[in-house]
Amino acid sequence: MTKLITIFSLLITLPIQLSVVRYNYSYYGEVVYSAPGMNFSTYFNEKTLGTVLSSPEDMVVYEDQIYIIDSKTNSVIIVDEDFNLVSEHAVFDLTPDYLSKLQDEGINDVTSLTLNGPFGIDVTYSGIYIADTANYRIIKLTHDFEVVDVFSSVDDATFDELNFEPLKLTVDLSERMYVVAKNVYEGIIELDTDGSFNRFTGVNPIRLNPFQIFSRSLMTEEQLAQLQLFLPTEYTNVSIDENSFIYATSRPSENNAENQIQLINPKGVDVIKRNGYHPPMGDIHYIEGMNNYVITGPSTLVDIATTTDGIYTVLDQKRSRLFTYDSEGNLLYINGEEGSQSDKFTEGVSIAYFGDDLLLLDRKTRTVIVYQLTEFGQAVNEAISLHNQGRFEEASEIWREVLVLNTNYGIAYNGIGKYYLREKDYATAMEYFNAGHDFYYYSKAYKGYRNEILKANFGYIVGAVVIILGGFTALKVRSTYKKGGSILYED
Repeated sequence: MTKLITIFSLLITLPIQLSVVRYNYSYYGEVVYSAPGMNFSTYFNEKTLGTVLSSPEDMVVYEDQIYIIDSKTNSVIIVDEDFNLVSEHAVFDLTPDYLSKLQDEGINDVTSLTLNGPFGIDVTYSGIYIADTANYRIIKLTHDFEVVDVFSSVDDATFDELNFEPLKLTVDLSERMYVVAKNVYEGIIELDTDGSFNRFTGVNPIRLNPFQIFSRSLMTEEQLAQLQLFLPTEYTNVSIDENSFIYATSRPSENNAENQIQLINPKGVDVIKRNGYHPPMGDIHYIEGMNNYVITGPSTLVDIATTTDGIYTVLDQKRSRLFTYDSEGNLLYINGEEGSQSDKFTEGVSIAYFGDDLLLLDRKTRTVIVYQLTEFGQAVNEAISLHNQGRFEEASEIWREVLVLNTNYGIAYNGIGKYYLREKDYATAMEYFNAGHDFYYYSKAYKGYRNEILKANFGYIVGAVVIILGGFTALKVRSTYKKGGSILYED
């Protein structure tokens, strides 16, 4: 019996376990065939670079250069646009200003700094920021790799009994730092330009089901103390866009499988849109519990990268998948294949857009894989871009090309429907929205279609109403006359 159940589970999840990823999810949650949005293009690693990569942890792109941080060699590796090694840095001299600052504090024996187990890096116009994890600090460097400042303490009660161990970080245009730290559940740490603590932002809410809420309301304080502590989910990574909105990923939990991706506005509120067929969360189908035959549990999202027109991609480390969404939360395409070959990965830790290409850093194979848009992926992205520019007719033409490449693609039907809706061709728009299962816009098109029918037949409708009302009035008068005549006759 157990063997039959296992075989049945394998049959259900087979599309998800295939080594070649060619699937998406339909409106009904079914796994359907889909053309890939990206394909393997090339790769580079320590051999092609002529250097040593022991445990690469993070990667960022800045001005056509790729910055990689390694937690074992404790170094920063810079790679150019042709994927050749530019430089490597493991020792960082102090700038005169920072050296003078240390001397004023009575520290006279330090002229350079080294890293210890760094896990995160970000590069902006203002400098290079490194999460020097095992040294419990963040280091800010100039673009010449000299130390400008060091931030090693956070003035908040959370760290009275907890070490500040920064794991990932991102920096906005105002040079504020947003940090994901180890064992911190209060949210993402926001530090000012001088390293002073501002607040926790994007607090990831916990979710209790109705039974848990009810049962906890009946417990005593002693019983509550014995229960497992419900903590908000721990964040795994952060990235910031040009509008200073923070994209963040967090670990799944029993109460948070569908809230792993957030878009946090400057007020600290999650404003990510979830208007797609399913919430943006990676794979929506998975097996719960332990299983020796297939990977179980929800996706484990460890990084997020953004590109133009609100398109973003998340990295699922558990199944070696890349999920790309638009700004509305529609799942555009899925890529990634698990394996040790040069076009596959097994322990993805970081992703970054490099123009239209996507870079993926695999810690286990110490390789960066380069993915390039396919004809299908390029068409999808172009249609979204044209729509955002207000070029709706051109966008609809590209969506038609997308349907030629993938007839199962519901988003394309909805894109064409939006064009007809703007053109006030409501009947045609309804057909496309129905095919794309977009009932929100279908109702808008139906409302316009209904009003159009009413307007075109207004004279007939008014005439019919007048005739009907006149008929009822005549019948009422006749009935009253007959009744009155009868009474007079009886008297």
